[in-house]
Amino acid sequence: MAHQSTRSPSTADLTAFIGIDVGGTHTDVAVSSGDRLVRGKALTTYDDFSRGVLAAIEVAAGTLGVGLHDLLAGTKMLINGTTVVTNIITQLRGAKVGVLITEGFRDVFRIAGGPRLNVADDHLQTNVPDLVDRRTIKEITQRTNYAGDDIVALDEHRVREATRELVEVHGVDSIAVCYLNSHVSGDHELRTEQLIHDLYPELFVTPAHRVFPVRGETRRFTTAVLNCFVHDQTRAYINSIDTKLTEAGLPQPPVFFQGLGGAISKDRAVAHPLALLGSGPAGGALGANELGKRLGYQKILLGDMGGTSFDTGIINDNEVHTQKNIEIGQLQTGVNVVDVVSVGAGGGSIAWVSQRGLPQVGPDSAGSHPGPAAYGLGGQEPTVTDAMTVMGYIDPENYLGGRMHLDTGAAETALQDKFAKHFDWSVDRAAAAVHDLVVVNMAHAVREVSVGKGYDPRNFTFLAYGGTLPLFASQIADRLKIPKVVIPQNSSVFSGLGLLSSDFVLRKDQTVDWKLNKPEEVGRVNEAADRLLAEALAEMRAEGFADEDIEVAHSADFRFEGQVYELTMPVPNRHLTKDDTESLAEGFYALYERVYGVGAAFAGVPEVLLNYTITVTGHQPRPALPELKESPTPLSEVRKGEREVYIPMTQTRQKIPTYDGAKFTPGTTIIGPAIIDENDTTIFAPPGTTVSRDRFNSYVMTREDD
Repeated sequence: MAHQSTRSPSTADLTAFIGIDVGGTHTDVAVSSGDRLVRGKALTTYDDFSRGVLAAIEVAAGTLGVGLHDLLAGTKMLINGTTVVTNIITQLRGAKVGVLITEGFRDVFRIAGGPRLNVADDHLQTNVPDLVDRRTIKEITQRTNYAGDDIVALDEHRVREATRELVEVHGVDSIAVCYLNSHVSGDHELRTEQLIHDLYPELFVTPAHRVFPVRGETRRFTTAVLNCFVHDQTRAYINSIDTKLTEAGLPQPPVFFQGLGGAISKDRAVAHPLALLGSGPAGGALGANELGKRLGYQKILLGDMGGTSFDTGIINDNEVHTQKNIEIGQLQTGVNVVDVVSVGAGGGSIAWVSQRGLPQVGPDSAGSHPGPAAYGLGGQEPTVTDAMTVMGYIDPENYLGGRMHLDTGAAETALQDKFAKHFDWSVDRAAAAVHDLVVVNMAHAVREVSVGKGYDPRNFTFLAYGGTLPLFASQIADRLKIPKVVIPQNSSVFSGLGLLSSDFVLRKDQTVDWKLNKPEEVGRVNEAADRLLAEALAEMRAEGFADEDIEVAHSADFRFEGQVYELTMPVPNRHLTKDDTESLAEGFYALYERVYGVGAAFAGVPEVLLNYTITVTGHQPRPALPELKESPTPLSEVRKGEREVYIPMTQTRQKIPTYDGAKFTPGTTIIGPAIIDENDTTIFAPPGTTVSRDRFNSYVMTREDD
């Protein structure tokens, strides 16, 4: 860009950090090298994800003025977030899993904790999907009681017999070992794992207590099965990315981003593939919080609209919230991820007509292949991208920086034949309806994470990013009366950029079930904490982190005795004492009433510290993001010309000014209606909207009535 140094680094002194977000439609790359921050974008290649990754990196390398090999050779860290795990579970197309389970508990997966939809019509109640063929669930004689004592010995002969049947008769790809009370003692599960590997050394095995050592067999067993379910395709993905990047010049293995909000090594990702669930949206949330801190924004509503979905979340007081024990559809799990809500509202979301004759957009997406009709790759369904192209907002000659031409005629045909004719609308009106529907869908999602959780969106800044959201951000903010929209530099690859703000994170949990009215039992809580801390520190040191770079945080889940759900709060980073019980109880009581309302707490009911958690963070170097001086460019130099667009607010076609984003420097200000053309995204400023660029090169949009 014009405001940045254009010096191309020599290959000898090149030092780079690369963040890669493999999405459902596009693969986004952010590269930091010295004082430069560049991006690359390519279509996601489902037949071989590494092709899209290398293509996007090559685009960024070209911007830096170096070759692909030279850029990778000078890379100190490459971190990858991916939707692969999310897609496997969403589509229920994973590995064939076998299960060894405690005798008498074969039906745990069918009962599944008794999930019910909140509807009165029993015909709408559906069964939990079968992740495991019932024939591949084998019962094993063994039993450990609630205290971890062996009361029935493990039948090792039955383990060998069942394992041979699962592998040689049913052809399973992996085995989940799910024994009752293994969260207290995992000895039987570990011995079973050893017996399996004695027979089949390469078979993937997940002992349930290793992925979720917490009370609750449904969540623990389902988490183990899911880890097996996603391992095959995820391992192939990880190995392909690693191999192709190494061949292209990367000197060390890539690291991978967790949905929990931190990085893990390649080997750990292969062993715990389920940890990658939700990693792309988590990267965006992390980046949004880091940018918010630099800009002085403590309250942020984030939005990320790409080709397939719209992700949104809330950051209050610069604290990224983690959602514990998420439910994936009807599946109850022990997975923890950054709290982000996703809806099917992306550039590739398909417009369609329901059986009742109502216009709809999403959740189905055209993806990257065949993609929107305008791509010219065989897509026949009208999408959001087609609508915005027809209305004139997207320059068909400048898509992906001019590397792809959009076919406006194909977009018009798809809209007319599959959507407009059902309502006797013009193509423009049909395109505007698609626009309005997708804005409403996204606004409802933002409302859910703000108003739905007790926060007033008028007190927040809307940080909007992704390749598509800058076209809609101001309209969403207007519906919710959000006063300010910030579109960050490199918006189209911002989730990839957010990955570069990450540290390594490991989390250890253990059920301790300590009733605070029994302070004399605090010793066993400290014993569990010491064990978790020792394990976490050993694993973090094995990742190559020195003690001075490791940060430790202690937290715990609390609930009132007899309750099913719990709330999480920090606890002192030291051994607990009997004297802590009063302050812990008071802290939980206050938290409970803050979440559920004054008077909601169960006065007189004992408080329980159910699960203890140790989180260790390995801090690593982060790329510098330079702060720029205000130096506005005269509008005569920034303005490109005019473009005729259809404005949904007025339902008229109008010529509006277009501006060159590459020349839009800090301090430059325009008033809408206007379009700003960036290399790989388009920003629309509706009438009455003021847009300026700040010292971190973010676009700041405010409404006229603010």
